[in-house]
Amino acid sequence: MNKKLIIKLLVVLSGTICSSELMSQIIDNEQAHSSIKWRQIQTENYRLIFPSTFDSAAIKLASQLPLLRTKSSRDLQKNPKPINLILQGNHLSQNGYVQLAPRKSEFYPVPSSTADNQEWLPNLALHELRHVAQFDKLTGRIKGPFFEQLALALYALNLPAWYFEGDAVQIETIHSAGGRGRLPSWEMPIRANVLSGEKYDFNKYVLGSFKDNVPSHYSIGLFLNTHLTNQYGIESHEKIMEEMRTKLLRPFNFQRAFRNASGLTPAKMFVEMMSEREKFWSENDKLYSTTNEIKTKVSRYPSDYILPQADENDRLYVLKSSPQSVNEIIRIDAEGREYAIAKTGIQITPYFHIRGQQMVWDEYRKDPRFGKQTYNVINILNLQTKKLKTITHKSRYYSPALHPSKNIIAVVEVDRANRSQLVFLNAENGEAVARKAVPKGVHIQQPKFNDTGDKVIVIAVSAEGTNLLEIEAEGTKQRLLFGWGNQQLERPFYVGDDILFKAHFDGRDNIYRVDQRGVTSKLTNARFGAFNASIRSDSLLLFNDYRYNGYKLASQKLTTGTKNFAQQVQPYVQPTIDQISDGDVLPPADSVYQVTRYSPTANMVNFHSLSISSTNFESFDNYIPGVFWLSNDVLNTSQIKLGYEYDPDISKSIYSAEVSYRRYLPVFTARYANRGLVGNAVSSNQPGQVIMYDYRDHHATFDIAIPLSVYRQNTVYSYGLNFGTSYTKRYDVSIALRNFNETIAFPLNYQAYFNRNSMRSRMDLAPRWGQNISLTYRHLPFEQQISGQILSVRTNFYLPGISSNHSVQFRVAAQKSNGRYEGVYDIPMVSGWGNFSSPIVTNTVLVNYRLPLFYPDWSIGSLAYIKRFQGLLFSDFQNVHNSSSPKSFGIGISADFNVFRYVLPDVNVAARLAYINDATATRKVMPTFGLSYTY
Repeated sequence: MNKKLIIKLLVVLSGTICSSELMSQIIDNEQAHSSIKWRQIQTENYRLIFPSTFDSAAIKLASQLPLLRTKSSRDLQKNPKPINLILQGNHLSQNGYVQLAPRKSEFYPVPSSTADNQEWLPNLALHELRHVAQFDKLTGRIKGPFFEQLALALYALNLPAWYFEGDAVQIETIHSAGGRGRLPSWEMPIRANVLSGEKYDFNKYVLGSFKDNVPSHYSIGLFLNTHLTNQYGIESHEKIMEEMRTKLLRPFNFQRAFRNASGLTPAKMFVEMMSEREKFWSENDKLYSTTNEIKTKVSRYPSDYILPQADENDRLYVLKSSPQSVNEIIRIDAEGREYAIAKTGIQITPYFHIRGQQMVWDEYRKDPRFGKQTYNVINILNLQTKKLKTITHKSRYYSPALHPSKNIIAVVEVDRANRSQLVFLNAENGEAVARKAVPKGVHIQQPKFNDTGDKVIVIAVSAEGTNLLEIEAEGTKQRLLFGWGNQQLERPFYVGDDILFKAHFDGRDNIYRVDQRGVTSKLTNARFGAFNASIRSDSLLLFNDYRYNGYKLASQKLTTGTKNFAQQVQPYVQPTIDQISDGDVLPPADSVYQVTRYSPTANMVNFHSLSISSTNFESFDNYIPGVFWLSNDVLNTSQIKLGYEYDPDISKSIYSAEVSYRRYLPVFTARYANRGLVGNAVSSNQPGQVIMYDYRDHHATFDIAIPLSVYRQNTVYSYGLNFGTSYTKRYDVSIALRNFNETIAFPLNYQAYFNRNSMRSRMDLAPRWGQNISLTYRHLPFEQQISGQILSVRTNFYLPGISSNHSVQFRVAAQKSNGRYEGVYDIPMVSGWGNFSSPIVTNTVLVNYRLPLFYPDWSIGSLAYIKRFQGLLFSDFQNVHNSSSPKSFGIGISADFNVFRYVLPDVNVAARLAYINDATATRKVMPTFGLSYTY
């Protein structure tokens, strides 16, 4: 099992994607919608693949890529190999990743309502191209068509996620006018922890925590990379990578190369860097004002109460986020008591807006079949009637803002050509009643009406930076409030004719005010950061005041503010920026690029790797050694596997070929295998004697699946149909057998399933509520010599336990079978089954109770980091129509941890003790152990 885990680590760990948001996910295998017409721009160094509606945005990016490619790789002294770059223009999640096996990078290029300090797509490309340079610098000589998966594994094994992500964030900052390294909000969680006395070790910052506020490994990775660069120069990164490249199989390769470049291990540099930062932050931790904190519910875990807003009766509404529960809009009274209003579901940017008895917010949705066809819809809730309505469908609208008096909602729309505009919607039916174009190349965000509804203020983002843009609702006038800069502007709104907004002019996030003369003043002076301001009817300023344990609620009297505020504190990476900043400006769009049709069908065969796993390391159950040659097209629509396996337990070989095609609604999978097998037969001459024999067969299978899933608020629905058949021809039987079927022709199996589960919070062990049912039927309609059928139903129900994050599960399964399927089980068996004499089983029931025990955040050196212990109580029943006594029951304990400071996978090791309640049991108490992983 240890060897299997190491293999899993080799392949999976490098699946962590690169994101310009605080997101982390693995490489996905979802598809874009089958209706998309794809285009391409092909050059010497890349092939850019994109939807036909995305032509102009793709041409602009194509003009920028040569310079971005140079910026991202120059200091590594590496000229990256050509690569496929896919622009998923119909996918609204702001993200991106680079991978091998197959070699490609996917950009999710549609800007959203999430605030940034520069234009989204070029910054994303700079970040992702840095990962391309990292791949090629470290493992570029190990390539397809046979060894891309090996290169991916060696990259993941050698380079920790905090390093390669922090390095990419550093590069995006150094080689642009923005970048996350310039944002105070990026360092804010670490600064708040340090100055609040919450000092965590290296492992906790790298691997995270359930119980404490620890930012992503991107953040601490940026700080460590920046410290390395500031102290030892940008060339230290090339030195590390070059030494590692020549010694890829050396144990502790990264640690050794890092120490040779800096004289320190990463853990010791973390201590040095944090000590330096603590001294700097402490010296600058004097000039802030205390705030009036609004009372909220006391929690032992971090919790965020964001976007405070008051209704006309001064009742306070906020969006609450906590590791113990899913995001929810709540109302808070003067005593801090909380009243649930609505769960918001998945949002690209957390948000809601209230006016009178109406509340609106946007939610992220997906196509049921195609995971890269996504939408952003508008919900409206009547607080008086409690009626919730989704007024748009399959839309691309963001940040709805209610008109102060009319039944109108202002939203930002980003169309399929990546152009931004302001849209006014009818609040009853979601129909667009007016549209306002904005200057070409400008993306707008977070609109708000003024008190009379004749003006709208928005954030403007372009190649020149960020700004505030005022738009007339009825007329055509538009005006910029400032000169273009690189402030991370957030949540602008009107107070009379003035505009309040969040910015970081002096190096710390605070609320500012700009009047009609263009004079800017600073309203708050928070210790760590102030965000999401609004005004109550009594001219009280409400806002979020960040603390080490989350975004808290604060208030102060609205004043004219301070007009003279300090100059901005330089970012930590500034010394390096001053030394190597190139000042190169990205070129404008160049129409000379030739755009041609891209055919997914013509490019579906793309062999890239030899692998030792037929399941791509998804599972090691019944693992048989083998070698497989893999082909995947870059749009995830087809996979081909050619394989050979050898089963040492029976000394037999298997030759196989498999094709999977996923471009359209059904997923088609066809597989052929020539297999060596072993069987048992009962002797006719000596009854009771079992004779073993061996044989080979030709086994062909064909499956059709229609997997569907959707989100609705905080509920996930997944449902679908599966159909399969096979053909088996047996030959070379080692002994003469009677009643031996050489051919099994086209047995049919059908499955239908429906699952409805509430979304899980970070601490949930299972869905709080869940109903899952699956029906399976198998039979042999085309066989003359054998017959039989089996019908099974499997269900799972989840209920909340007696405390937060506890879970009760009821699993009920039943089947009816005859003929060929007698004694074949399609339902799960009870714990300990096989250790007692059992009749034919027709149904089983499982009841278990799972609960978190504690969250230790224990470090066992660099070997393991334990985040959580879980407890389990369970009881199993069998054939409940005959007996109400449990067949087995017991207890279990498990631990969630990470190994070797790898962010992924999350590993769970479990131990159980089951008591078998049957007189025929060979032993009453049966221990079992398990190891599983998720990523």
